[in-house]
This record gives sequence, C-alpha cells and structure tokens, in this order.
Amino acid sequence: FNASLLHEPWTISNLKGEYYRVFTPYWKKCLTQNIREIVPTVPVKYVESPQGLFKNLSLEDVLPQPPWAQKFSHYWKPGEQNAHSVLRQFMDHKLDHYKEKRDVPACDHTSHLSPYLHFGEISPHQIFQVTKNISCPNPIDLFTFHAELGWREFSASLLYHAPHVVDHPFQGKFKGLSWQRESKEVSLWQKGQTGYPIIDAGMRELWETGYMHNRVRMIVASFLTKHCQVHWKTGESHFWDTLVDADLASNVLNWQWVAGCGADASPYFRIFNPVTQSKKFDPEGAYIRRWVLELTMLSNKQIHTPWTLSPLEEATLGCKIGVDYPRPIVDLEAGRKKALEAYKEL
Repeated sequence: FNASLLHEPWTISNLKGEYYRVFTPYWKKCLTQNIREIVPTVPVKYVESPQGLFKNLSLEDVLPQPPWAQKFSHYWKPGEQNAHSVLRQFMDHKLDHYKEKRDVPACDHTSHLSPYLHFGEISPHQIFQVTKNISCPNPIDLFTFHAELGWREFSASLLYHAPHVVDHPFQGKFKGLSWQRESKEVSLWQKGQTGYPIIDAGMRELWETGYMHNRVRMIVASFLTKHCQVHWKTGESHFWDTLVDADLASNVLNWQWVAGCGADASPYFRIFNPVTQSKKFDPEGAYIRRWVLELTMLSNKQIHTPWTLSPLEEATLGCKIGVDYPRPIVDLEAGRKKALEAYKEL
C-alpha cells in the first residue's frame, strides 16, 4: 500500500512518458492527479510478539544511542499522537504567514513534521487531507506548504529514477568539479566554529537538537560546498548522521541542489553570502544569540560581522575575536571567486 508518498514515482510522467527533471512542472502534474482519500482504520491495540525473538535484549542493545543524542527528548516527542499534535499546532499557529515567515529562523514558523514523515508516524496523505480544505486567510501560504510536500515527493521520484544520485551528481558534467573530500575547514564547520555567526548558530542547533532551520541549512551547505569547496557528499554524510529527519532522497537532493549539481539547480553558480543572508533573515540577531552565546552582548549591527570589532569594542564587550570567538576560516570574496573559477573551468 502506498503510504509514504502522495504519488508513487512511476505514476507521474510527462507527455513523452519520461520522469520530470524540473520541480515546477512535476508538482503541477501531481496536483492534477487525484490524491486518494484515506479512511482511517481502527488502530490495533495489541500485537503479540513472536516468542523468544528478542529474549534478553533491551532497546539499548538493539539501538545504542550516542551520548549527544540523549538530550533529544527535550526537543522531540516521537509517536503518532504527537505527530498529529504537531500538525494541529502548525495549522493553528504557523500556517498563517507561512510563506513569509518560514525563512526567518528566529521565528520558527516551519512545521517540524519532517521527522514524523520520515519515520512514518504521519503520512503525507493525512497531512494533505487535513489541510487541503482548511480556511487560510492567504491561500499562497497553504500552496507554499503543500509545495514543500511536493519537493519531498520530487526528491523521492528522482532517487527512484536516478539512483546514482546517492553518490554521484545528478548532472554528470559535475563529476569533474574539483571538490575536496576533506579539509581543515570541515571539522570547524561541524563544530560551529567557522567565524560566521549564522553558520555557527545553525551547526550548533543541529548538534544540540538534531534539527536545523531550513533556510540555515541552505546557508551552511552553500558555505561548505562553495566557499570552502568541500564535496557535497561530505556535508550530506554529516547531516545524515545528525539530523532526526535525515531522509535519504531529500538529504541527497537538497545537498546537490545547493552544490549546483542536482536537479532544478538553477543557477548552479548561485552562492549564498552568509553575512547578507544573516542580515536579511535574522536582522536582530535573535537566532544567532540563541545558539552562539559568545556573541550575545554584541549589537544588532555588530553580531553579523564580529571580526570587524575594534580592540576597544572587544574590551568593552568582553569578547575578543580569535580567543572567545573564532575569526572567519575563509575569506568570503576569495572563496566566492575560487568557486566561480572552478565552475567556469568546468
């Protein structure tokens, strides 16, 4: 039974009978197809376990948890009932102005349904069915939310039709791009010690909660693959290990989209400037202050570029750059230029 997708990958094709390689026409086609109504069945209350199958085994024996994951219970409540509770909270408090506010990390206006979708605690059918007729002051908010479900579907379709994307670029011409697999920047990026506050905030949020705001995911991925020229697979692997919503198709295709080698990645040479993004989407530094405690005393202007503090400002604020908070690990303009040269050479 189809439960994890609105449409199975082989059921959506263009006029030539081929799979879609661009999202917008793919999703338009999906919306023209009937999405079946699901009548809930009575939940099974008890299932008898096979005798002796798990004898003398604890959950910890089967699924050992790394120490850093033990704190996740403060942020997440697994289970089907909680999945539907999260959906109701989203509809009641976050759907209004979703299109505008979903990009503001301090606002936290995203649905947080992705982990529940990944583990099958709620299905896209249920979400679509519950939300499709909801009264929404601005229909574009609901359309945008449904398109997020659509991008998940699109990623699954691409993985089905082009399984090589797990390890190789969707667009074969990018195989020759001179990405690095390892560099000194990788561990600093993982630890949230890049010297760029919006990136460090995102990486620390990931390590603390197993989650990262979607806008920030794009910023940190662009920084690693383009400014640092580290292979997208290195970043994708780290996200796979640390995200509670790490879905194979979405994780791989999103990283390739940012790196410019995936489907629908236009323009491939787009490079997110973390300072510009920080000022635009976290203008008052609220998100940064939540995760980068070393910078809480900086002003709304200073917090986006702490390396520009004068010695007097450092002394007054009690934050010495290079000691209390790192200096930038790469120069943005030099990194951008190097990335563009690599794309041009390719």
